[in-house]
Amino acid sequence: MADTEDDDPDEAIILNLPADKIIADWEHETDAGTTTAAAENPDYPADEQLIIVAFRDAIATALDNWQGLDSDTLFEQVAEHDINQYGFPEDRLEQIEPGELDAEWLDSLAERFIDAGWDVTHRATELRLTQYDEEYRITADGTVVGEGEYREPLENIVAIER
Repeated sequence: MADTEDDDPDEAIILNLPADKIIADWEHETDAGTTTAAAENPDYPADEQLIIVAFRDAIATALDNWQGLDSDTLFEQVAEHDINQYGFPEDRLEQIEPGELDAEWLDSLAERFIDAGWDVTHRATELRLTQYDEEYRITADGTVVGEGEYREPLENIVAIER
C-alpha cells in the first residue's frame, strides 16, 4: 500500500482491517497530545473504515522471514517487536505491487532507452529491453539479466542512474 497524499511514500503493509473500527476510533500520541486518525485526516469522513499498517522497511528490519507469516502472526510479531503501527482512512491508501516504490527510478531509465530506439516493456518493478534481437531485463534492485554485447554498458548505465 502507498499513501496517496505523500509525495515520497514508503511502502506500507496492511496489518489489520478491523471491520468494527473507523478512523475516529484510532487514537495515538503526538507531541501535542492524544489525537485520532480522523482529526489528522479532516478531508475524510470520521466514520471511514480504519486500516492499520506498518511500514515495510521497519518490518523487514525487525523480523526475519516476515513474508512467510500469516496475517495474524505478522500482526502479533509487529506488536511484540514494538514496530510502529499507523491508522489510515481506507480511501487514502492505494494498492501497489511489492517493490513498486523502489522501482520508480526505472521510469526515467525507460524513457531514456525509448528515446535511444530500444524496444521497452515497462512493468512496475522491471524493464524489459530489446535491441538487435538481444533481450535484457533490468530489475528494481539494479540487476541486469541477459547475455550479449550490451550487458556491460547497461550495467554501467544502471550504476549511474541508480
